[in-house]
Amino acid sequence: MDKEELYEKLKTYFQVTLDLMRHLKVNACWEYIITENSTYEEDFKLHYFLYKKKENELELTKNNPNVKPDLILYFTEKAILDLIKGNPSADEYYSRYRKLMSNPKPGIEVDNKVDKPRLKLWQMGYKKWQSDFKF
Repeated sequence: MDKEELYEKLKTYFQVTLDLMRHLKVNACWEYIITENSTYEEDFKLHYFLYKKKENELELTKNNPNVKPDLILYFTEKAILDLIKGNPSADEYYSRYRKLMSNPKPGIEVDNKVDKPRLKLWQMGYKKWQSDFKF
């Protein structure tokens, strides 16, 4: 899939699945790096940000929203497409994510990096988010 088609597909899912960031405060931000075959690749196919713009609005953008990301998430293209297949609820999405983390396969990989201190994350609602989604 070309990168613009991939971006539009992801935008369609992420901007309407508001529960992905339930419990998080406005300006919660995740940075996504999508690669072709391995999360270890230095060249990426797509780079974007998902952030909570308003209480009931998520925005997916290629432009840095001038908010330091809370998390940096790495996916292979196949992994991100598998995660959003069928437009799952946030609960199902995170269930699939945990399974991929525990059982990576060649070409279907996910990884993440926490980019802020734990106390700041908890103040932004991540403690409740973490408990709710079993992370």
